[in-house]
Amino acid sequence: MTTIDHEHFMRRALEIAAEADSAGDMGVGSIVVQGDRIVGTGRNRISTARNPMAHAETDAIADACRALGTDTLAGCRIYTTMEPCPMCAGALVLAKIDHWVLGGRFKSVGRTDLGRYSVESFADFVGAEIEVTTGILQAECEELRTRFFRR
Repeated sequence: MTTIDHEHFMRRALEIAAEADSAGDMGVGSIVVQGDRIVGTGRNRISTARNPMAHAETDAIADACRALGTDTLAGCRIYTTMEPCPMCAGALVLAKIDHWVLGGRFKSVGRTDLGRYSVESFADFVGAEIEVTTGILQAECEELRTRFFRR
């Protein structure tokens, strides 16, 4: 069995997040990986697209589904520079992505019936079996988010 180089893929997600930051959006980037191949990419485009649903994760899911000609991404991993919001977490569950690799944690996302929101509490709430890996290049990922709020 080969070891997955999470940092390699997260660095690519960070490059995409930097594109969002340069465009004036919150610097969040996501990639969908099947095996060792990137099959989808996305970045936050909320401000530039004037669309509150144009999140990095949803764009990456749509891109991967187009590339693979499918509506589910079972067996794929998503690398996202920030913990997904509840909307994106729901989209990831519907896409059947079973391994989420996260950079930064977004502690101020909101609240659910379960208390403070986290992807782990969300997965428990919806009864999904999701592998969650956290803290990959966390400082770099959170810096892009912080830069957005400083502006």
